[in-house]
Amino acid sequence: MSALAIQLKNNGYYVQGSDIKPTEITKNLEKLGIKIFYGQKRTNIKNCNEIIISGAINENNLELNEALIQGLKIKTRAELLAEVSKNYKNVIAISGAHGKTSTTEMVAEIFIDAGLKPTVHIGGVSCKFNNNILLGKKIFFICEACEYKNSFLNLRPSTSAILNVEAEHLDFFKTFSNVKKSFDKFESLSKTCFKVDKKRSLVYCKKFFVQAKNIYHLGNGKYGFDVFKNNQYIGKIYLNAVGKHNVLNSLVAISIALKYKVPFKKISQTLQNYKGVKRRYQIITEKPNFIVCDYAHHPTEIKKIIISTKKFRKGKIILAFQPHTYSRTATLFDNFVKSLSLADEVHIVKTYSARENFFEKGSAKNLADSIKNSFYHSSMLNAFKNIKKHLKQGDTLLILGAGNIDELAEMFSI
Repeated sequence: MSALAIQLKNNGYYVQGSDIKPTEITKNLEKLGIKIFYGQKRTNIKNCNEIIISGAINENNLELNEALIQGLKIKTRAELLAEVSKNYKNVIAISGAHGKTSTTEMVAEIFIDAGLKPTVHIGGVSCKFNNNILLGKKIFFICEACEYKNSFLNLRPSTSAILNVEAEHLDFFKTFSNVKKSFDKFESLSKTCFKVDKKRSLVYCKKFFVQAKNIYHLGNGKYGFDVFKNNQYIGKIYLNAVGKHNVLNSLVAISIALKYKVPFKKISQTLQNYKGVKRRYQIITEKPNFIVCDYAHHPTEIKKIIISTKKFRKGKIILAFQPHTYSRTATLFDNFVKSLSLADEVHIVKTYSARENFFEKGSAKNLADSIKNSFYHSSMLNAFKNIKKHLKQGDTLLILGAGNIDELAEMFSI
């Protein structure tokens, strides 16, 4: 939403908006001359021609109801993103249950370094351009394609990627079968779609395939591998990103870059110097404790991060986790328990409810009570104080979640 607000402002529109409380993002918008209302009230809806709502806004929202009463034109964030993307010659859209932000950033960094001056919309803050948007020329529009509420079906990508498909956002989709149908539809809307064959470490589209072979650990959780296009060796990659799962993410970025004739040497250089995204395995401190903040909020993501970290950290793994929505926690409850239990000690912080009302089965307290060696905390401050008592020199702390658990990371960074 904030990226679109910046782009509209840059295009000469008058833009205003609202949020629950001030954040770094809203403060940045205000510096750019965008009016922000804090607290969502009916009276905020004035001097408007059009209302844009995010997927987090439910039908009971006071501002939405006022917009309906006034008969204003209402669009979703996804509809506006699609509308904006039509101004670009090539739309590159990255989809999947996990890895969208990191992969979109990899594609963006390659295109930037290749001098292609892309416009980029990303679901996090890029460490390369220190924002969630980069305004470039009208040739390449690089964005994430989110499946929630079928948002990605508004896009008509020149090139897309499907990283993986899992049972996610079941509060909307209801069944995994419906999730798969939506991704199939997204593929059909794309001129070229790259898909991932995880077992063979391979990314393919109708015209060619790219494969990672001889994958090996470089140290500190990072990997190197040989790249083959249509079974022909084209070069080596030394990837500056933690976790073996990023081999496949980078392979998608490599495939897209090759499609647009970016020289492999430039691709390799960029990935070796990959800057990454804040809250995507973001290292907060390394001594006396190795502390990482990550957006992981799904059992699969949590499992990958713990396993990746254990490969290069010898001490105790302490995990702080904030569940994101009651429905996701309840639906994937057993998987959350299994993934979180891979850590040596778990601290669960009160659920980030987002758009939902309290639901006991999906509560953070219920989750904490179901995991051995686990503690529940009703606030970030309580979690900080308790975790600090438990941390010993050499221990690793993983701070995971999609809500406001980055506030806990900030406490440890001071």
